Amino acid sequence: MPTIKPLFWACLIVCGCIFAGFVQAGNEPPESRLVPLRLLTEAWPPMSYEYQGQTDGYAVALVKALNHKVTATDDEPVIEILPWARAINMATHHANILLFATSIDKQRRQQFDFVGPIAETRIQLYARMDDDFTPADLSQAAAAGNIAIYRHSPAQRLLRDIADERLLISGFPQYSARQLLHKRVRYWCQAEIAVQGVLRQLDQPLTAVRPVLELAHLRLYLAFSSGTDPARVEAWHKALLALQRSGEFDALYFEWFGAKASLPEAEVLWHSH
Repeated sequence: MPTIKPLFWACLIVCGCIFAGFVQAGNEPPESRLVPLRLLTEAWPPMSYEYQGQTDGYAVALVKALNHKVTATDDEPVIEILPWARAINMATHHANILLFATSIDKQRRQQFDFVGPIAETRIQLYARMDDDFTPADLSQAAAAGNIAIYRHSPAQRLLRDIADERLLISGFPQYSARQLLHKRVRYWCQAEIAVQGVLRQLDQPLTAVRPVLELAHLRLYLAFSSGTDPARVEAWHKALLALQRSGEFDALYFEWFGAKASLPEAEVLWHSH
């Protein structure tokens, strides 16, 4: 039967092509098979900001590097800089959103899957440099004058027990800093990591203010909104681990902050129910 061998080889080739297709599909990065991930951050230099129409900052550079690893392409991701209140509201109500960089609290643990930490900072009260009073604690600070904070910031959560009439809440950290500099409040509550960048935007030197009271030490993470594929979250986790183990993460951290990152190895904190 002379036709059997050609038929056999034809079937073998077809099966081989099908198998190769499965292998190729299996080797594709998870991102290529999923709904596009939306990347949201806020104007919070040096973590993230916009300069001459381009997004920049430590967290932006990190997310870009991670995106290249996860997608296995050199395509530049679209990173949106939005007011924090709007960004976190969108991430709370929609799947496939990566929000960065954010701290963790009880409520957010129920809403997001976290990868990190990617940075750390202290939350402090700042006074004008010409104000020589240093409060011993938060209650003494609140008794001494009003405190400026911006909406949905870690500072707002830390000050939730302070009477509303003592808090001046704005939509942007720059507005809060301006309230302090114009002597409309006694204190400005802000993450240390962002103070210099905010003051620079207001054409003010770092010496315009001084820290008077530390309220908390926070670690910052990448937050993936509820409904995002766990395989996608794990892919970003593995990419961050790869950057840490190669030394690229430490180099990037030093480039932006002039210090060595004293952070633990990245992990995934899956949302709680």
